[in-house]
Formats: sequence, C-alpha cells, structure tokens
Amino acid sequence: MNNTKWIFFSFSVPSRLQGFRVKIWRRLNALGAVQIKNSIYVLPANEQTQEHLTWMGKETDEQGGESLIIANGNLLNISDSQISAAFTRARDEDYLALGEEIRAAVAEADSQERPAALRKLEKRLEVVRAIDFFPSGKGENLQKMLDEAQHPPVEGHPVIPLAEAARYRQKTWVTRANPYVDRLASFWLVKRFIDPAASIMFLHDADAVPSGSDIVSFDMAHADFTHVGGLITFEVIAEAFALTTRIPPKMREVIKAIDLEELDAAPVETPGVWRMLDGLVAANSDDHARIEQAFVFFDTLLASYTPQISTGK
Repeated sequence: MNNTKWIFFSFSVPSRLQGFRVKIWRRLNALGAVQIKNSIYVLPANEQTQEHLTWMGKETDEQGGESLIIANGNLLNISDSQISAAFTRARDEDYLALGEEIRAAVAEADSQERPAALRKLEKRLEVVRAIDFFPSGKGENLQKMLDEAQHPPVEGHPVIPLAEAARYRQKTWVTRANPYVDRLASFWLVKRFIDPAASIMFLHDADAVPSGSDIVSFDMAHADFTHVGGLITFEVIAEAFALTTRIPPKMREVIKAIDLEELDAAPVETPGVWRMLDGLVAANSDDHARIEQAFVFFDTLLASYTPQISTGK
C-alpha cells in the first residue's frame, strides 16, 4: 500500500471516565492506529477508518469528553515516511510477539493442545495482518510457518509431474456432465490461473471421450488429470501447474473434504461452504450456467482466505 493521506484522531475525557478511555484505546489499537506526539492517533484515510473514528468521536463527545478528527491531513513536521515507519514498527512488535508464541507451540510436538493452540494463533495472526497497512513480509512468513506446522508433508505423498502451462492454452477441457465440487473447482483453477480462454465440454454416460491435440480430459477414469493416490483432481491440477502457493492450504482442505465427504478433520467452515455449494448446484441445472456461477463462488472463497485491507482512495 502506498498511501500518503491520513486521518488523525485526538480525544480527551475527564479523569472519572477512565474505563471509557481504556475502551477507546482498545478500539484504536484494534483498528491498527499508531500514536504520534503523545495525544494524536493516525490511520490511513479511507471510508472505513473515517466511519470508525467518527463514531468514536461522537461517543466521546456524548460522554462529556472532547474529540478532534482531521481527514486527509498532512503534518508539516512529520513526513509520510515517518508515519508509515511507525505503522511498520507497531506491526513488527506484534509479529515478534506472535512469532515467539508460534515457535513455542510448534515445539510442543506431542502436546494434545497443540492443534487448538495453533488455530488460535492463526486467528490472531489474521487479525494482525488485517491491520498491516505496509506489509514487510513478516506476516506472510509466520503464516507459512503455521501452515507447515498444521499441514506437515504426508509420507508417501504422490509425486505429480510438472506441466508446462503454455502447452495447455487454447484447449477444450472435457469432463463428465453434472459437475460438482471437484470438477467445478478444477475448471476454476484452469480458467483463473492457467488459461482464461479455456473452454469446457461435458460428456454424458454414452458419449465417447473425444481425442485430439486440443482436448484435455479431467476428473474421469484414465483422464489426463484425475485422482492420484489420495489427491483429488483439484489437488492434482494445482500441483501439476505449481499453483499450491496460490491456493491457501485450508481452502484446499475444504474442497477435498467436500469431495470425499470427510468432515471429521475438516476445517470448521466446511459444512457452511458445502451447503452454499449445494445451493449453487440446485439453482443451476444447466452445466455451463453452473460453471459460470462456480467462478464467482470460488473467487469469493479464495478471497475469504486471503487477508484483505481496505485502503479507500
């Protein structure tokens, strides 16, 4: 984020309202605000932060205190780079503390509480990354550490040969009719990360699989891309085209759990995603319409696993 416009907030309350003062401090910290010159807080200026600070100012005034909000302002004696550096320092302190806790939790290899502890730490990391307005890479590194701790390599994991994406462009991808999660997610991968111009053909039971240099079959018996070992087709395509870093592990887990109907160790959100997917299928009996809706569905699902920061304009 390259934001040089700020919104400033200052407040004061009578000493008898110490509890309210602490409440405002906590809310400012939750927003990721940094304090400059003792009594002034600053955030990147956007609609979201302006709305939050406006409400806090209104509450402060109603409590008998005083507040001041300056939108899109510039301080003459403090540069933009100094302010952005203050944000970086604040988040670095958060990451340092979290990193120590994550390493300690990872070291507890035999602890029964380890999985729950790692999940709690992941939630806390998500909160910090959401207010990391000037990412330095530290948050991403901690996320990778958590991913590796929660999803260690599986012994005997099948080796999927790498495929050259350029050789799979301008192709027609062929699969069985009535697509569900694996076929929908697999073709979404193709369209979003391999070939935006790819087309799809659906086969019914009596249809022969077409052949030719422009045909790629998937999620069928003897297909070019299908289940291998314990991997579903979606995972096979992701590994073949080196897309595993683009698709968060938890999203891959959810898709696999739905396809295999295995919820025991699935992420907690899996039943909700499954129900939404069933609704998508029920609302779209036409296979091509279903595919089009699936693009939006999986785009949204991917976004839900990706830290998003609203920067405004």
